[in-house]
Amino acid sequence: MTTISIGIEGALAALDDAYGAASLRAWMERHRDALLAHLDGRRINWRALCEWFASAGLTNAKGETPSIRCAQLTWHRVGKWLERRKTQAAERNAETLRLEAERESERALRDAENRLKQEAEAIERAKLLEKMACAERAAEWQRENRARVEEYKHQAKQNRAAETATPTVTKPIPALSEAQPDGSHLVYLDLPKVDKVSAKAYLPHDPSLPPVQEGELEQIRLLPFKFSDLPGYPSHRNYDYEFEWLRDVGHLLWARHGTTETMTLAESEVFRAARNQVPGFWRDITPQ
Repeated sequence: MTTISIGIEGALAALDDAYGAASLRAWMERHRDALLAHLDGRRINWRALCEWFASAGLTNAKGETPSIRCAQLTWHRVGKWLERRKTQAAERNAETLRLEAERESERALRDAENRLKQEAEAIERAKLLEKMACAERAAEWQRENRARVEEYKHQAKQNRAAETATPTVTKPIPALSEAQPDGSHLVYLDLPKVDKVSAKAYLPHDPSLPPVQEGELEQIRLLPFKFSDLPGYPSHRNYDYEFEWLRDVGHLLWARHGTTETMTLAESEVFRAARNQVPGFWRDITPQ
């Protein structure tokens, strides 16, 4: 016979013999609840019950037929023991429920932390994508701006070459009026000749048209102008971008005044914008 083949039946029989399989206590432990349910609150007739115990062969711990007093004490002790067992079982169940609730709370906390972490990561990814998009827009603007600057330099170079070849027509005639087929007249402004100013500044304009106001849109990008036309200076209508207008008008303001002290408030605001936004503007107007 091996250890694995030995069953538990012999051990259970030995325990029953030790406790007394036919003992009064063992019977009460098994049937106390059923007896109480049958009596339904009535008093126990211990005399009749002890006579039945004797006929059934139930004995006390000493192996003797139980007396009424012995049966009552055993009944009381069994009740206390069963009550303690129920209390312990209830405590174990409560502890099991508490541990399960703690585990569930920990799981919920971990889930909430994971959700918050995922949301934070999503927000960080969105911020990173937005930064990348902003950097790309800034790089695109810089590329376009460099292209515009190169175009302006090339055009200015051509204008200077043309002015050198035909110096008699480089300066517009002050207040010269040209009649148009529709009866309107174009007028040249009396402006100082400045090398850094493009030919657009010296184009004639129609004085019957109202001046361009702040908030009106550029012709190409449809962005709102930040400044209104200045009296006596080129109009926004001659330019595709306000950047060009700021450059030319800024140079003309400096050529005419040489200082911001004699400029009007509107003129000084335009001059400051040109100085801050046009690359190389301050270097161009500063004597070498």
